[in-house]
Amino acid sequence: MKKAKQNLAWLGSITSLLAVATCYGTLAAVSLLSLIGVSVHIDEATLVKLITTLLVFALAGMLYSWRSHRHPGPLMLSLGAGLLLLWVFYGSYSKPLEIMGFILLIIASLWDFRVKKRICTGNCDDQNC
Repeated sequence: MKKAKQNLAWLGSITSLLAVATCYGTLAAVSLLSLIGVSVHIDEATLVKLITTLLVFALAGMLYSWRSHRHPGPLMLSLGAGLLLLWVFYGSYSKPLEIMGFILLIIASLWDFRVKKRICTGNCDDQNC
């Protein structure tokens, strides 16, 4: 049971990084394919819906992670990044704001990784916690 909770605690960080990879990885793949002459049409609305879904999972995972370590920083930063990205996707599109939102999401994920790494799992002595 404890192992399953630990695995679930990584959901926010992993899904945040997956949202970034989905957005820019898809663009990179389409660009590379076009360089070799393969034309691929990607429906932007579908891509935005996929990224939004990953973003919702990322925020839910960050909330779950916060419940285990109680450090509010990564959660607050990811919420801010998520709101910024939702504004960019469904409000007024801006490439610099999109990039900033994804950078903030990556920073929140890395911060969450560090916070989780510092948590004492109960297998260490009090000096290491």
